[in-house]
Amino acid sequence: MNTNTSEVLSGHKKGWLQGILAFTLILAGSIYAVDWMNYFYRSGSVYTVYAKPVITLMAFIILLMAGRNKLEKRDWTLVLLAFCCMLPTDILMSLVVVSPALSVGSSVFMIGGILSILAHIFLIVRIGRGFGYFKQFRLSEAWLPVLIYGSAVVILFVLWKDIVRVGHAAIAPAYTAFFCTTVWLSWEAVRRNLLPKPNAWMAAIAATCWYATEILGETYNLGLGTVSEITFCLVWVFYGTNVILWALSVYRWVPAVVRKKR
Repeated sequence: MNTNTSEVLSGHKKGWLQGILAFTLILAGSIYAVDWMNYFYRSGSVYTVYAKPVITLMAFIILLMAGRNKLEKRDWTLVLLAFCCMLPTDILMSLVVVSPALSVGSSVFMIGGILSILAHIFLIVRIGRGFGYFKQFRLSEAWLPVLIYGSAVVILFVLWKDIVRVGHAAIAPAYTAFFCTTVWLSWEAVRRNLLPKPNAWMAAIAATCWYATEILGETYNLGLGTVSEITFCLVWVFYGTNVILWALSVYRWVPAVVRKKR
């Protein structure tokens, strides 16, 4: 007997979802435009400080709207818990950017880092799907984690002196391990068909965008002049995509496959 009662997204809810996505796209465009205006014209606008967390809020609303269209209750709950960490983190990180009294070594920043780690833990459990496939893991499949973790180690090595300078010698490697694990297991979900194809690809692209976000964000945190200013303008291109895709990945986009008992 098939006990899955979730329904494929359709009808009025799909229209509302498209409306929210359209608003979010316009909002994101305005954020990117103002960031680059601040870079080129030194306008000093703080609009983006308040607008960026709204993208995460829109993603949170998309998540809460899922209802009977969610893929699975447990799956949805884990993403919900992750968002309960992500939204306050985005607000805290925005405060660090705008407040002269707060630095990237402040307690506010560290609290944001810890909340981000918790978000990754919930997402790792979500996309791990019980981690049963590790029993059949083959050496020939190791190229994927080697690529992900190896590229992060190289970047940490290149930036290490500056990472130590800003007081991130402990949290940077620890946090890197978590977001690399999220990326790896998300692509394992694609490779091993652990989720329906649309959901697996959304999660994998979201996790990859988060990887890019963290590299760009840490480069900004290090205060490397023009390089950091440019990476600051790029961070939310990837992070905004990340939060929206995580939210969309909880929906059922294709009918459930019913396995008949023999």
